[in-house]
Amino acid sequence: MVAIVTPPDGARYEPGETIPLTIAAVASRNVIRVEIMLDEQIVATQPNPQPSLTFSTRIEYTPRARGRLQLRAVAVDATGVASEPYAITLVVGEAPPASLPPIETTPVTGPGGCTLTAAFVEDVSIPDGTVVAAGAVFTKTWRMRNTSGCDWGEGYTIAFFSDTPMHPTGSEPIRPTPSNGLVDISVPLTAPTQPGVYTTTWRLKDPSGQFFGNRVFAVIRVP
Repeated sequence: MVAIVTPPDGARYEPGETIPLTIAAVASRNVIRVEIMLDEQIVATQPNPQPSLTFSTRIEYTPRARGRLQLRAVAVDATGVASEPYAITLVVGEAPPASLPPIETTPVTGPGGCTLTAAFVEDVSIPDGTVVAAGAVFTKTWRMRNTSGCDWGEGYTIAFFSDTPMHPTGSEPIRPTPSNGLVDISVPLTAPTQPGVYTTTWRLKDPSGQFFGNRVFAVIRVP
């Protein structure tokens, strides 16, 4: 069995935007790899370095074409048998409904006219799928790189973007970061009180309130 934990079905992206896919797989004969397919073609593969009954991983995929793309995940066990596929549809390059937060369709301009961009590097704390007690407070930390051509000074924040809100204000300041520099960004969160798998999605904001850069996620399971 395999599931795409994030992003959710129907999530919206722009061509060229890197999409981190969180995959969870289970197999009675050990999971040896996970494959991502588009139009019957394998577009990404993640081997399990230590084949085991369960396997959670993150795979990045970057769409180039506009439209509605159906991605399918399968888990392959030690005998070479693939699981039933798990499919989601991603909407690439289409305008979202007015009620949804905007996806940047034009470059966000920073100081001196530079284009503001940011790249996710790694999860520092709370790996996707971490079990968190109902109502517990925890801190999620992402490591990101300033891929802009200019520094991030005062007034830059990370802000709640979509899915489940777990933060009282939905915004936290980040420390000034030079161009091409790394920054660890921490957000205190509170787990929902009902059992389930929850995702909260965040994104950077410039001092004028414009979203930019890769989205980042916290995915937890409340028992």
